[in-house]
Amino acid sequence: MHRSPAVIARADVPTVADDAWDEAFDAAVRSGTLHPLEASFARSLPLPRRATFMAGRQALRAALAELPADAVREVPILRTPRGAPALPPAVTGSITHKRTLAMAAVAPRVDRLQHLGLDLERRPTADDLRRPSIGRKILTAREYAFVQQWGEDTLDGREQVLVHFALKEAVYKAIDPFVERYVRFTEVELDLADATDVHVTLHLPEASVADVHVEAHWRMDGEWIVAAAYSHQ
Repeated sequence: MHRSPAVIARADVPTVADDAWDEAFDAAVRSGTLHPLEASFARSLPLPRRATFMAGRQALRAALAELPADAVREVPILRTPRGAPALPPAVTGSITHKRTLAMAAVAPRVDRLQHLGLDLERRPTADDLRRPSIGRKILTAREYAFVQQWGEDTLDGREQVLVHFALKEAVYKAIDPFVERYVRFTEVELDLADATDVHVTLHLPEASVADVHVEAHWRMDGEWIVAAAYSHQ
């Protein structure tokens, strides 16, 4: 499978007291891990969202630092109307975060690469087995049959469901600029039978994705499942 040249970086989500945000933003700007306009935007966010926004932008800037275009790193990266990072046209990127960790991926728009999506999910634990599986809500009939070889209420089975979930979330981000709408879980079908390749089938009515090809892959990273998807046109 062709693998797009993405750079992935991470940043811990900080713990900041409610009355210490101005100091935290000022320190991030001084260190160069946050652009002044990004800090200004973050100050306008509700308190619970500031930490993940800051960590996401810090991870994004760390990833951008691995690309050759210095000018890309000097501009503020705010948000598109759809909530994605507003990167310069020559670069595509995506941010994902959970309560304690943020990750970002960037790639130059070379060849036919258009957009990328990244998703992060925590691997299941024994406590998760006490809750109903989300498998029937997010899997197509074929995907559900594939996952059943591990059993629906085993850790391995739950992990396979979350791998599908993470991949679908990444695919949604990679195709969102083409459709600009919420995509239902059953509108994207995955075939994970080949461990080295993820086959992605789009069941979408939009003509805008008729000639779009999506590649995807995933990996385990300690307690996390990390999934990435790339749309080509």
